[in-house]
Amino acid sequence: PAVAAAVNSEIAGSVALFLWLVIDWIRLGRPGLVGLCVGAIAGLATVTPAAGFIQPWAAFVLGAIATVLCYGCCELRKKFSVDDALDVWGVHGMGGFWGTILLGAL
Repeated sequence: PAVAAAVNSEIAGSVALFLWLVIDWIRLGRPGLVGLCVGAIAGLATVTPAAGFIQPWAAFVLGAIATVLCYGCCELRKKFSVDDALDVWGVHGMGGFWGTILLGAL
């Protein structure tokens, strides 16, 4: 189980990192280092509740879902001008919440 958790964490984090970078590139016209780091953390925070219990394909799916959900939450926070400098709510809070919910689905 420990090896599966490590592999699944790596997969979800990498997928989320890449997709967050692509979204930033499309929306902002350039990729950024902050987006790269936040994307990786989004994938890792989302897969953490499920890492030892899912298959690698599910970690890939979870990383993709994490990107969309966490990016959306971060944009929602910006729209409402809520002070959360490190996107803790959008990335850790909502990512962990949805990772826990999706554990039952994957």
